[in-house]
Amino acid sequence: MTTLRARLRGRSELGVAAVLGVVAVIIAVDTARIRHTAVSTAVMGPQVVPTIIAIGLFLCAFALAVDVLRGGHAEPEDGEDVDLSGGAHWPTLLGLAGLILVSALLMDFLGFVIASGLMFYGSALLLGSRRYFWALLIGAVLAVLTFYGFVLGLGITLPAGLLTGIL
Repeated sequence: MTTLRARLRGRSELGVAAVLGVVAVIIAVDTARIRHTAVSTAVMGPQVVPTIIAIGLFLCAFALAVDVLRGGHAEPEDGEDVDLSGGAHWPTLLGLAGLILVSALLMDFLGFVIASGLMFYGSALLLGSRRYFWALLIGAVLAVLTFYGFVLGLGITLPAGLLTGIL
């Protein structure tokens, strides 16, 4: 009789399937808590997209778990420009995580456009860009387009922060 540990050896993808399943459950529970408002009666309600995402994540988790339990496994990356012997570059990863955290903390004060534009700019620099002007310009354009895409296209209010009255 084989132990559970022996049967699961080499099947680390089950961990990914479990994480996908947990995220699907969290999204489903949060979606069930969304209140319906009188404004949303003429259009799709606010629960439609999160429900689709939760179902999709659950189906992916289930399909991955079944594939792994049937003996499937992911092939290691064999790209010519990838050095698999090297580990993660922790300063870059921690810098990106710090940028995301600072952006989230300053979002209300600075506003979405400034915070996300600076986050894009900082990310580009951390990932090796030396085209400072272009990184700043592209970050600003992406931030403004995203802001108006959410506000005008989806009707979702984002914080304007320092640019209140300008945007």
